Amino acid sequence: MSVPQHVFDLLAPLHKPNTTFTRSGDRISSSTSSQEYLYKTERAGRAATQLVGEAQSLKAMNEACAEIAPRLVGRGQHDGEEWMLSEWHQLSSIPKSEQARLGEMLAQMHLASTPEGQRFGFPVPTCCGATEQDNTPEESWGEFFGKRRIGDMCERIGDKELSRLGSEVQTRVIPHLLGKLDVKASILHGDLWSGNARFSKDRSSPIIFDPSSYYGHSEADLGITRMFGGFSPAFYEAYHARVPKTEPVDEYEQRLQLYEAYHHLNHTLMFGGSYKSGAKGLLGGLLRWADDRGL
Repeated sequence: MSVPQHVFDLLAPLHKPNTTFTRSGDRISSSTSSQEYLYKTERAGRAATQLVGEAQSLKAMNEACAEIAPRLVGRGQHDGEEWMLSEWHQLSSIPKSEQARLGEMLAQMHLASTPEGQRFGFPVPTCCGATEQDNTPEESWGEFFGKRRIGDMCERIGDKELSRLGSEVQTRVIPHLLGKLDVKASILHGDLWSGNARFSKDRSSPIIFDPSSYYGHSEADLGITRMFGGFSPAFYEAYHARVPKTEPVDEYEQRLQLYEAYHHLNHTLMFGGSYKSGAKGLLGGLLRWADDRGL
């Protein structure tokens, strides 16, 4: 397959003169460098939306922490297709010795300055798995997470029991847990399960990819890290050494349960099955916690 001219125009200045480029599927190699590139195209529909969201996510993450994700080289439209060009990385599992480094890098990304006046949300839709997320901006973090995450997801699933639990959590739990937080809008990865975190052999460092970013509370990125495992205590210790747990610290566990519940709801929407019981368990547990406090 030939390398499109608009891709060549982006790559040529990054390499030695007279470098040639070859394409095999969505992978592009150069004749003078070991660095390879990923070239994606989508013509229309949710796949095109997902591609644009991924590109914008990488751009925001690159700006916050240059080493944490593949570098976005460029994106645009050509002949009616959306396209994206980013670095290709040779990946392996993250060694235990590198878990702390990943925590440090994630903290750096979350602590980075954001655009002035940035609200909670994102300029374009992003897709968490197959789910297009509602990133409509909100001034309040509690309002955003309640309406654009928990509420929106329960509405899409259409299960009566989940809708009841989600509605109660929105009314009784979220205003208390999130409404009083003093947090800035940090750029999030958005889908930070262990399958999206690997060790880059090209950089000799951890890397995260396939983002579904938005601006939100930094701890929201930690919710899904507990859903499938793969992150060691060293990861959390290194992260919180730089980004302390948000006050009130004694409600940290409940906040992470709430943030994890969103991903159980999303997996319920995509796959059903056991994820539904997981979502009910987390939401129900938060309501029992609220009962114990008279909320």
